[in-house]
Amino acid sequence: MKSDGSSAGERRLPLADLLLVLFGISSWVAVNGVWAELPLLVAALPEGWALPSYLSVIVQLANLGPVLYSVLRARLNGRASRLDVVAVYTMVTVGAAACLLSGLLWRRTSVIGGTSHSTALFTLVFFIALVDCTSSVVYVPYTARFKHGYLVSYMIGEGLSGLLPSLVALIQGVGGNAECVNGTGPNGSVVPVPAELQPRFAVDDFFYFLCSMMVVSGVAFALLQHLPRLAPAREPADGAAAVGEPAAAAGCPLPPPGPATPVALSAMAPLLLLQAAISLLANGVLPSVQSYSVLPYGNVAFHLVATLSLMANPAACLVLYAAPVRRPVVAAGWAALGGLCAVYLLVTAALSPTPPLQGTAAGQALVVLGWVLFVGLTTYSKVGIASLLRPYGGRALFWYGAATQAGSTLGALAAFLAVNVFDAFQGYYPC
Repeated sequence: MKSDGSSAGERRLPLADLLLVLFGISSWVAVNGVWAELPLLVAALPEGWALPSYLSVIVQLANLGPVLYSVLRARLNGRASRLDVVAVYTMVTVGAAACLLSGLLWRRTSVIGGTSHSTALFTLVFFIALVDCTSSVVYVPYTARFKHGYLVSYMIGEGLSGLLPSLVALIQGVGGNAECVNGTGPNGSVVPVPAELQPRFAVDDFFYFLCSMMVVSGVAFALLQHLPRLAPAREPADGAAAVGEPAAAAGCPLPPPGPATPVALSAMAPLLLLQAAISLLANGVLPSVQSYSVLPYGNVAFHLVATLSLMANPAACLVLYAAPVRRPVVAAGWAALGGLCAVYLLVTAALSPTPPLQGTAAGQALVVLGWVLFVGLTTYSKVGIASLLRPYGGRALFWYGAATQAGSTLGALAAFLAVNVFDAFQGYYPC
């Protein structure tokens, strides 16, 4: 008799659980960390409030990684399991190096077309995002070599990849809202300028923290590979799950798959269109204009939005355990509520630099609550849609991923053009 994927006579290995949790942390910790650090990056880099729009496009470009890796893995067939191991070592090394170099070089800029740009950070964020995006198609097939009960441990680590950087960023703080001090103007005159933010520790140190988490995950992976005492936790090589049946969406484990049921693409179209629309807003448009939506309410509000929004994702996953989505109308209903939050957030961005209730505690509370609810509701809806499509097999989940990527890319490009080409949004400058 089997229990949790292991036979009754087998003893569960706590060390395997711990190492898989630590391994899972490296899946998205670096990208999540960059977004948690946005309040300080926006204040220091030449792109200013437009910085999130650049980073959103860079992250979307990095999604080429999982596509290319999936093609390579399919071509290798029997050697794919060895490729997964080599890929993990490479990804952890590249991710740790990119985080380390970010700590050293994030302020370095170059002049392009007469304008100063954060070319060092952009390049390093691309490699960070390339590693994290590709983890979706590398880490889960590797983890599938362990008994089924151990997959939960990896998923816990994946959830912590958003929670840990947000907690560290909360501790870091931003040093309060902007204050004006005397500075030097273009002609040597004295003019008021915003004082530099004074967090509890520097941006450099935050990137070093992200690097240390990647190193810890790499060590955990090496131990999972080579400790003989962990052999009972592993399945035979031919028992590994196939790639193309992702075990998670938006960082949440999906329910166990049932027998694949044939379904026409047209029958899935409403759910796929809904997923594309959610992704357009949640992964593309709103992250790109977050600074315009929140910064008029102060640095503290922006800091809380950047950190608490990351916490809303695992919170939504916990809710999904207690109340799984069983009907399309439920996913659509929660998505509609998220859409209402999106409308309010887009209004605050469009009315920048003087959004509603600016300068009041109520305005700050509403914009923070709006962002947290938006992330939580859209996460719940996206994973609910994946759960509804999962019984139809790998083909349905392929189209789910395609709809997600199409919506995300379209939203990020549209927002980039609106912010940087058409100047549709205006920043708020307190001095």
